Amino acid sequence: MPSTSSQATGSLDTIGQRDHQVTSEYRIFGPPGTGKTTNVTRQVRRAVDRYGPEGVLVTSFSRAAATELAGRDLPIAGDRVGTLHSHCWHALGGPEIAESQVDEWNRDHPHVKITPVKKQGKLDGEEAAVEEDSTEKYGDELLQELGRLRGAMVIRNLWPATLIEFEKEWTEYKRENGLLDFTDLIDTCLRDVHAAPKSPSVIFADEAQDLNRMQLSLVRKWGNRAEYFIVAGDDDQTIYAFTGATPEAFLDPDIPDDHKIILKQSYRVPRAVHAVADRLIHRVGRRQQKLYLPRAEAGETIRLTSGTYQAPDVSILSSAMKHLEHGKSVMFLVACSYMLKPLVSVLRKNAVPFHNPYRKSNGSWNPLQLGRRGSTPNRILALLVAHPAYGDGHRPWTHGDLALWAECLQAKGILKHGAKKRLAAYSAERQASYEHLEELFETAALQSLLVAYNRGSRELLDWWRARVTAEIHPRAQFPADIAAIHGAHALMETPRVVVGTIHSVKGGEADVVYLFPDLSQAGDAQYARGGVPHDSVIRQFYVGVTRARETLYICQSTSRMAISI
Repeated sequence: MPSTSSQATGSLDTIGQRDHQVTSEYRIFGPPGTGKTTNVTRQVRRAVDRYGPEGVLVTSFSRAAATELAGRDLPIAGDRVGTLHSHCWHALGGPEIAESQVDEWNRDHPHVKITPVKKQGKLDGEEAAVEEDSTEKYGDELLQELGRLRGAMVIRNLWPATLIEFEKEWTEYKRENGLLDFTDLIDTCLRDVHAAPKSPSVIFADEAQDLNRMQLSLVRKWGNRAEYFIVAGDDDQTIYAFTGATPEAFLDPDIPDDHKIILKQSYRVPRAVHAVADRLIHRVGRRQQKLYLPRAEAGETIRLTSGTYQAPDVSILSSAMKHLEHGKSVMFLVACSYMLKPLVSVLRKNAVPFHNPYRKSNGSWNPLQLGRRGSTPNRILALLVAHPAYGDGHRPWTHGDLALWAECLQAKGILKHGAKKRLAAYSAERQASYEHLEELFETAALQSLLVAYNRGSRELLDWWRARVTAEIHPRAQFPADIAAIHGAHALMETPRVVVGTIHSVKGGEADVVYLFPDLSQAGDAQYARGGVPHDSVIRQFYVGVTRARETLYICQSTSRMAISI
């Protein structure tokens, strides 16, 4: 399909003031790093000033993105900002969600079991962007494909026979139990709810290229009841094809050129990286023609001759470490999550802190999270806080500290009988005394603890991790290594290394990006097929390339199943 050749002539200043006889939709195109969120936030503020906080509705692919769009200082109530699924759920009176209540389904359909999800997490978009390769059960695969075809509004006669049969049974299960699934939320509102909740005057849909045809149809239906509405995104960054999102859903129907606004100046992508990205994206078929300019800085693109995702070369880690030593942020990107396992192993082995702030629910990508009380990093900090080497914040143990690091110790030969019950009964804020330690620990264990304490914080840490339970031991080693080598405070610092799939970091950036070009079997089949499937792979790696703020490393592939960048 040819590129969309028309050039946008609209401007941000005239949004809401153009002729609305043809359409009241405005489309903001924000190529990578052009400040789309900042500019749309200004439009939200303008709309609030004109129509009041109740007159504006903000939606996005995830609640995190919607909240970022709205901005902390805007006077918008919490129920005016959220995902489209969340707005639909409230509009329908908070129905019970089928995907969160699958126990009976799994019991009656053992051959097509479905993994239960947390209702609120899904409504907030935390689980909306599941990885293409992350389904755990056959039922998950069928449900994801059903959602994709329904979301793309593919007529039922074109569905595979196995999916039609699954849909019959799933629909019957929902009917018998009074449930709606997540696609039903959109479908029901598209059919029955004629205006958005509280009939807003202006509607904003950010990251709209991630919405499928059914979702965008609902946005446009509701938007036509408003004074005007803004659909913001970038067709070149449409990478959720496996949920039914397509560039066509974003670009169609066409609207007058003076309703299209293109943000042309990137504040992220330097010239060398931009050149790679530009060549890549011009290999796709249909797209909105855009003037897209790089930063003035030259930047750098380096094609590595050794090191793959299966065997991350020493040179990859050593070059990354040099960038880290110079205060740079580093991002490692792959197409599929299983490709990260060898790299994660190397980072763990070398005690390099890493995380993925865009997918905090993925524990293997976020082993240093402090959020939960009983997380291993929290236990280690509670242990080390009483040692002088801890530095700022050093203080004596409280009973709360003792409970954190002692409750996961092996009991035999270490803790006295009933010690854990006594710990639970103590006041958490009260300072622990030597007498309290004597009440808790066997004599020999207490003596060895004090010897380790006196020898240094590292010896104290080694004493602890050698005595934790078998369940805790595997999780304790990496954060313990971080604390031993870099100090306890390294556990509280935000890691400067991000690991993830390209899908997981969309919207993110780093000074230095290592991009592995390998494809899964399914991805390679898409890439070889040509047309729309081929373009979907191209767009995925376009997003990966444009995460780089300074330097892009294009790594070696392990086989011919890889994209040419």
